[in-house]
Amino acid sequence: MVLTTLLPRPGRVPLQQPGRAPLQQHVRAPLRQHIRAPLQQHVRAAFGLAVTIAGLFACSRAAAEPPVISPRPAPTGLAEAPEVHVSSDISTKPAVAQPLDARQRALFLAPAADEPAAELGGVTEARKGQHYVTGNERTLEAFYPRIHELGGAYVGVGSDQAYVLLGWSRAELAWLIDYDPVVVELHAVYHALFAAAATPERFLALWQREHKADAIAALHAAYPGELGRRREALFRQYRARVAKRLGELQSTMSAAAVPSFLNGIDEYTYVRGLIQAGRVRALLADLGRDGAVREVAAAARRLGTPVRVVYLSNAEQYWELLPPAFRTNLAALPVDERSVVLRTLLTWETNKDYRYNAQPARNYQRWLAIPWVETIYDVVRRKHITAPGDDLFETTDLPDAARLRRRSERRAQARLQLAEQPLSEQPPPAL
Repeated sequence: MVLTTLLPRPGRVPLQQPGRAPLQQHVRAPLRQHIRAPLQQHVRAAFGLAVTIAGLFACSRAAAEPPVISPRPAPTGLAEAPEVHVSSDISTKPAVAQPLDARQRALFLAPAADEPAAELGGVTEARKGQHYVTGNERTLEAFYPRIHELGGAYVGVGSDQAYVLLGWSRAELAWLIDYDPVVVELHAVYHALFAAAATPERFLALWQREHKADAIAALHAAYPGELGRRREALFRQYRARVAKRLGELQSTMSAAAVPSFLNGIDEYTYVRGLIQAGRVRALLADLGRDGAVREVAAAARRLGTPVRVVYLSNAEQYWELLPPAFRTNLAALPVDERSVVLRTLLTWETNKDYRYNAQPARNYQRWLAIPWVETIYDVVRRKHITAPGDDLFETTDLPDAARLRRRSERRAQARLQLAEQPLSEQPPPAL
């Protein structure tokens, strides 16, 4: 058996693998070779000596017997590296996230926040202006096999969804972005309660009414003064709503037999450790604006860490036309062949849920580079969204520029005809 270690590549932000098995656990085969031969040679020797050697052999073998563990794949960077062979005897306990050094931390915190949005959008007029302090996806576990232990960096919108996806992907760095300042502030509440709770059970308890005083004390310990008072007010305002959502997520994941930070100690420990190591940052950032997202992309590139998971929720459905800044933001992200874009596509009227879509990040960048790709429905056709089948479907088709151009021209003609109609004859806006 060849034993090698995971070697951090230059510029990478490595995670330390703790709990490596003692050396004798990695020399099982050599022990057998070097002990069996002497046994065979001396088996006819004096009875007492034979018994002694046999006892030593049995003890050595017992000490060398490792547990049966599935190895964690070695993380990969922006560039291909020589293949690394990992012994199956190496422990696969959650990696302990080490704090960033001064240079890495400066790069990680370098992206500046965007200004708050003038208006909070929505898929319809009726859904505009809402603070999505909790997710409402009912089948997030559909993403689990697609992103399991991808590593790298995570960039995603939303609130509780981030911690579910971080636990699954084993991200090394995470920028939790949103254009709603309330959502960004709520992440600070999460982080204080993660610090105060060593287990998922305790974390969930801190959101319950009977443990509210403990949670508030944890907030003030983490954020003294005015900052603590502001975050206490936020906690009081949304505590019950978050508690309900987290309880539902825990039940859903348990029923699906999928581990998460709410029902799996490994996932919880990993996410908590990542936060405590200062590798998770909540940032006010607008996907549809020049600024923070581009700076996050630059930071990830300088840190040598590919963005492996991009979670968009259903943000693309908010836009009638994909903003130019959104295209350039996604194009700027340093991704590799393992990177994936995750999105949800609202189908509430038919299933009270979403369809869950994954798309290789490089594939999506190719689509967005074509000017005639105007909406998300050019990339993911409506017939695929509404088709019956599994909750997760993947988009891997390559764009057909000629077909997209014809479709764009037809749309432009239809808009021109609509603009020429009297206002009384135009259809009412969708609600």
